[in-house]
Amino acid sequence: MLGGWHDFYAILAMVAGTLLGAMFIVASISGRNMTKARAAAVASFVTPTVIHLSVVLIACALLVVPNLPPRTLGMIGIIGGLAGLAAATRICWRVLHAKIEHIDRVWYGAVPLLGYVGIVAAAAMILAQARFSLETLAAAFGLLIVASIRNAWDLIIFLVGQEGSAR
Repeated sequence: MLGGWHDFYAILAMVAGTLLGAMFIVASISGRNMTKARAAAVASFVTPTVIHLSVVLIACALLVVPNLPPRTLGMIGIIGGLAGLAAATRICWRVLHAKIEHIDRVWYGAVPLLGYVGIVAAAAMILAQARFSLETLAAAFGLLIVASIRNAWDLIIFLVGQEGSAR
C-alpha cells in the first residue's frame, strides 16, 4: 500500500523520535531551577508537543509495518485520529484562554487541531480506498511535525531563558 511513501514515513518517524529526545533533555535540564507554579504552566505546553511528536512516531511506525491491511490501518487511523482530535480540541481551548501571544495560540492550538482533522480525513479516505489518502495523511503529519518543531524550539528558547534568568 505504501509504495513510494515508505521512506518518507520512516524519515518522519526518525525526525519525531529525535525531537522527542531533545524535548526530554531540555525539560530535564531546565526543570532543576523551575518553581512549581512555573513548571505547571510550562507542562501545559510541553506535554502537548510531546504527545504530537509521539503520535507521529507511533503512526509512522505502524505505516511501515509490512503487510498491514488497509482496513486495519484505516480503523487505527480513525480511532487514533478521533482521540487526537478530542485531545487537540481540549488543548486548543486551553491555549485560547492562556495569556500568550496570538501566534502561539495558532501554533499550539489551531495547527495541531488541523493536523488531527487531516488524520481522520485521511483514515476515512484509506477505508474508502480513495485516491490521495497517503498524500492527505502525509500533509496531516506534516502539520503536526512542523507545529511540533516550531513549538519545541519556542519551548527550548523559553526554558533556556528561564535557566539564564535564574542565575
